[in-house]
Amino acid sequence: MVDKEKVEQRLIKLEQAVRKLKEIAMCSWDEYSNNEALRDRAERNLQVAAQACIDIANHIIADRGYRTPQGYADSFAVLSEEGLIPVELATKMKMVAGFRNILVHDYLEIDNRIVYKSLKDLNDFIEFAKHIYHLL
Repeated sequence: MVDKEKVEQRLIKLEQAVRKLKEIAMCSWDEYSNNEALRDRAERNLQVAAQACIDIANHIIADRGYRTPQGYADSFAVLSEEGLIPVELATKMKMVAGFRNILVHDYLEIDNRIVYKSLKDLNDFIEFAKHIYHLL
């Protein structure tokens, strides 16, 4: 059985990160691009939000005995294959996982405009959380 408390803790972390990202999203491009601390905060909270989604997906997959994902992005494909999230959302969440990898591993190559643009559309995180709450 899915450890509801474990999943809920990660959903809370996800919601906290999204709330912080929404605050940052209210800044203009000039404010954002000229404020290193703000950019760091955005990148960190995008990473936390993405990781929370990945961890939730992997917990559900392991608990239910679904096929082992071939990587973080594939975790969302597994949830979609099992009918837990729509295919369209799985596709978007695969991109989130890829972006998380860039934030973590390719930090020298981060494009501030792409990060800023991602702040303006946090709906994928919100939609994912809604589907997970529905499962609980």
